[in-house]
Amino acid sequence: MSSFRKPYTKWVKSEGKYVSGKWVEGEVESSTFQASIQPLSTYAMNALSALLQGRHISSAVKIYTDEVLNVAGENKQNGDEVEFQGQRYLVVARDAYQSDVINHYRYQAVRVNND
Repeated sequence: MSSFRKPYTKWVKSEGKYVSGKWVEGEVESSTFQASIQPLSTYAMNALSALLQGRHISSAVKIYTDEVLNVAGENKQNGDEVEFQGQRYLVVARDAYQSDVINHYRYQAVRVNND
């Protein structure tokens, strides 16, 4: 499985906090990680849209890696972002495959609109 992986960039945001009563966003650090990233099928995008309570999804990908990524909503970091084909994607779901054969994670991520 590792032969299909390529280096990609991810952005990890540290937790934000209140300073003197005002919210301060966490710092953002970029790094590279090894993964296989592929577009989601229409069927999988429809299922993901239902999971995200009907939010419109213009583009989504699945990410296969052995790296643990932060998923939006699971902690105070709001999920990691991953770059794929010049676009940033926010990690929104994780499936763990830890059967001791080829341990890895499959993530789903939606495109971040910076408009």
